[in-house]
Amino acid sequence: MQTLFSSAYLYIYLHRTTHPTLELHWLDFVPSADFRACIDELMRLARAHQAKALIADNRLLRALRQADLQWSGDVVFRGLSELGGQRFAAVESLDAMNRMGVQALVATVIPDTALTSQFFTTIEEARAWATAPL
Repeated sequence: MQTLFSSAYLYIYLHRTTHPTLELHWLDFVPSADFRACIDELMRLARAHQAKALIADNRLLRALRQADLQWSGDVVFRGLSELGGQRFAAVESLDAMNRMGVQALVATVIPDTALTSQFFTTIEEARAWATAPL
């Protein structure tokens, strides 16, 4: 696992398995402007590495503004799908509001993409599923 990006809010790693997989580790609450900058960086890296899967470790991420959540779903899920991405794995947040928001977003946006998604309680399970051969 290679570190591609780090900030006060997020680490992004690259797994080089049978397909490039990006892994995000959110660290805490993220202000709106910083959240959007992090998502822009994620998508830049997804394009640069031709990512086919994405793992989001949301355990420490707290509730986001609904506008930011919706924007990120459009940018990330549709963008990853357009790049040929196939999988989105999420480790659920400990914050109930964030967990409900992400679940609702995935349920509404993912069906309009080529992505398959799954929620997990541990990062190990999410990694195993996302990095398994396509």
